[in-house]
Amino acid sequence: MYFAPKKDLRCGIGLGGLVLLLCIISFFQGNWFLFVLFAFELVIFAWIWFGTGYSIRDDSLEVKSGPYHKIIPFSNILCIKRSKSAWPYKAALFFNDMLEIKFKYNIVSISPLNSSLFINEIKQKCPEAEFSGM
Repeated sequence: MYFAPKKDLRCGIGLGGLVLLLCIISFFQGNWFLFVLFAFELVIFAWIWFGTGYSIRDDSLEVKSGPYHKIIPFSNILCIKRSKSAWPYKAALFFNDMLEIKFKYNIVSISPLNSSLFINEIKQKCPEAEFSGM
């Protein structure tokens, strides 16, 4: 089952718009190094913005956010809790309502659009995990 991310439009428009503006300014000033640098950043930003999503498979949780791609077996998930901390964000595009997933060797924060359905699905697939703040 696929879950789209919750997105903070102010952050998206602000960051994406700023990088786009810097790209345009550097183009018209003829600074090709900065233009290429900002164009590359714009591509990475778009990849993250449009390429973030979370999938619950038969035996694992798949988290994608641009170049970040992680497959987390349910047996490795230790704890899931609500968080408002921006660290470690990795795959969250909305920082006021995130789910922090602690698994063997790492932590990832996500922001599914329908977090209650996501939590219910994870609870069914991973009943041995600790759920706090739900």
